[in-house]
Amino acid sequence: MSKKFVALIPVREGSKRVKKKNFRTFYRNQSIFDIKIEQLKKSKLISKIYVSSDSERVEKLCKEKGVKFLKRESKYCNDHRSYHWSEIHNSILNKIPGNPYVAWCLTTAPTFNRFDQAIKDFKKKEEKYDSLVGVLPSKNFILKGNGFPDNFNPGVWHPYSQELETNYFITGSIFLAKKNNMIKWSYWFGRKPLLFKLNKIESIDIDEIQDFNLARKIYGYENSDY
Repeated sequence: MSKKFVALIPVREGSKRVKKKNFRTFYRNQSIFDIKIEQLKKSKLISKIYVSSDSERVEKLCKEKGVKFLKRESKYCNDHRSYHWSEIHNSILNKIPGNPYVAWCLTTAPTFNRFDQAIKDFKKKEEKYDSLVGVLPSKNFILKGNGFPDNFNPGVWHPYSQELETNYFITGSIFLAKKNNMIKWSYWFGRKPLLFKLNKIESIDIDEIQDFNLARKIYGYENSDY
């Protein structure tokens, strides 16, 4: 039996740090919500696209775009900080029928589009890994909040950056695993995740308005005809 892979896009209509970020114009009259669905529709390995939200606006857009809308309880959207993320996470997944492989695909990562490559890599190595997470490799010098070095020794012991151990920053690009495993873990990935490495452009994540503006410029440049 072939393995079934589905995409899951969680969407909240309200956003405190970037107002209406999922629906404001991002590139050529498209929003980051439009772009993410367009990217996923081009996938040859994702069989269905689900969108989780409590928004009537999102439900209408899903019908127009031909993707499956999953009604989320408003309490998990409007007052989500009153609940543990694990509770919200599992309530979203429980709406998906069956036990497919679920790829969480966030709208806040508009520059990432290598979904099929991530799925192919995971399928090849699934015997060793229980999940996949998109990450940005880094060899930066890191200080703790108290100013003490976290990953290097200063002074005469100061190493070259090439000698540093590689750290991997989690991005909002993709999280992939079996649905029932995600529910069991109450999280996106397990203890043996395959680290799917991204470049700096792919790893952009929109959290603040500066991120939105930067991502818009980079996405426009990457998708221009020049």
